[in-house]
Amino acid sequence: MNYTEWAKWYDLFYSVGDDETSEEAGFYLHEAKNANGPVLEIGVGTGRIAVPAAKAGVEVFGIDASPEMLTVAKAKAEASSPMPGSLTLTQADMRSVDLRRHDFALVTIPARTLLLATTYEDQLAALCSAARHIRPGGRLIFNVFNPTPDLIFDDSKEPVEIGKVDDPETGKQFRLSAINCFDTESQINDAIQTVEEIETDGLSVERARLEVRLRYLFPHQVFEMLEETSLVVEHVYGSFDRSAFDEQSDEMIFVASRTE
Repeated sequence: MNYTEWAKWYDLFYSVGDDETSEEAGFYLHEAKNANGPVLEIGVGTGRIAVPAAKAGVEVFGIDASPEMLTVAKAKAEASSPMPGSLTLTQADMRSVDLRRHDFALVTIPARTLLLATTYEDQLAALCSAARHIRPGGRLIFNVFNPTPDLIFDDSKEPVEIGKVDDPETGKQFRLSAINCFDTESQINDAIQTVEEIETDGLSVERARLEVRLRYLFPHQVFEMLEETSLVVEHVYGSFDRSAFDEQSDEMIFVASRTE
């Protein structure tokens, strides 16, 4: 993934403002504010969730593999300073991160970040790394998409429009779309996300093409991984409004806790 380009357009993608993305940020912010202790966000990105959490008084530690993403997050935090809480940013790999702390009340992996690890072994390593940082009674929360047959067996290769959004800085309008290419044997999705500027005459000009490789997971695989981390699953939600997961749900949101 070209993180230089990704960092530039990431917030625009997530500012489309549909119910799903806004509910996701609100969901994780609520959990951080009610964690009653420090929060570790794995895949902090541009600080989309971490900065509001720190502004709400939470002690947040954010890790990300991309220095470009962290640069944006740092700028956001500095622009919001002073904050009632705090935000400490560290470049690290989610598969092997070790902050030498085991006292986090909450560890989160939002925005389907776990799927950026593209082997079963790497995904398990990321969950084990997360689990090592959780204090007794603390929780791990993360979300991944539900690979329904309609999604992974769709071979139309037609772009799916994510939405249209006005850039608040320039006033220009952009269309965001994605083409998925699922390999059902490897469970890999090689997606191409495209940013197009819509000009005044209605024509569009491509401004960025972002390649994203993900490895999707079926529900039973996530349960198997969490069992290996010795965490206990408390809830599996099917959306960020906390409705129960079923086979038609778009999302799988896992809440697991450390009991020992």
